[in-house]
Amino acid sequence: MKKFKGSILLIALFSIVISMGLYGCAKKQSASSKVIATVNGKNITAAKFQQEMSKFPPALRSYLETPAGEKRLLKSLVDRQILVNEALKEGVNKSKSYKSQVSDFKKGLLVQLLLHKEVANKVNVTDADAKAYYKKHYLSFNLPSKINVSYIQLNSPKQAQIVYKMLAGGKPFAAAAQKYSTAPNGKNGGVLGWIKFQETTPAFNNAAFSIPKVGGISKIVKVGSHFDIIKLNNVVTGKPKPFSAIKGEIVMMMKQKEASKILKAFVKNLRKKSKVKYFYNNLPVANSGVNPNIPAQKTAPAPVTGKKQG
Repeated sequence: MKKFKGSILLIALFSIVISMGLYGCAKKQSASSKVIATVNGKNITAAKFQQEMSKFPPALRSYLETPAGEKRLLKSLVDRQILVNEALKEGVNKSKSYKSQVSDFKKGLLVQLLLHKEVANKVNVTDADAKAYYKKHYLSFNLPSKINVSYIQLNSPKQAQIVYKMLAGGKPFAAAAQKYSTAPNGKNGGVLGWIKFQETTPAFNNAAFSIPKVGGISKIVKVGSHFDIIKLNNVVTGKPKPFSAIKGEIVMMMKQKEASKILKAFVKNLRKKSKVKYFYNNLPVANSGVNPNIPAQKTAPAPVTGKKQG
């Protein structure tokens, strides 16, 4: 494990640390900081080392905060400084590519910090919120191990509506299936039998496993080119997941949804305040005269010469 972590440390260092700024961009540390390495006269201090250490996720930091891990991190910091020095020596920082990417990075960082201020800091999901969500969507977290279902297959939404009204009016499901279903199992009252989650097509699966109680029927669901009505005959319950075991998962999911709502509202409000003009005709495809919605016509094949085709 140590060997693996050592091999990825330099990559992780560049992906996590270098994006936070090069040495020249870092704040000056206290003069009393101990020097733990020098690279061509450039000091790497203990304070700088701790600053870089703090940027890693806890799982990796727990490894780095060991004698062997500290040495690997220090060697990676030294290697990075060596590469930075070489890049400056070769004038990479003066290239158009560098300046363009720095500009893009600055814009991205501005957006990231703005969203953290306006979105992330405003997301609030309490344990009570999460528990209420868990109760409301209990079946989403505690699916039956398997269910027994029947279904009626119809060829049009109009036919499906007629049969659905018959069922709502009290007509037995099996009798309706025998008379109207176009599926082979219609003769047997539409019985499909036992199925497990995701064992059928997504549309059928989601509708069947959303029926709240035994004996209930689904709404009309489009499955391929057909329209199905599903009945839940029986359920074999699985082992339920207690709220305490999945609270973190639910809170994270709810926070993401809440952040998305806040972001959409925030951007929508900014759009109203901004003066924006679109010049769609100047888009590359529009300007080329090619309509992306119309497939290009194939060139007609050259006529066959020689013998007459019979």
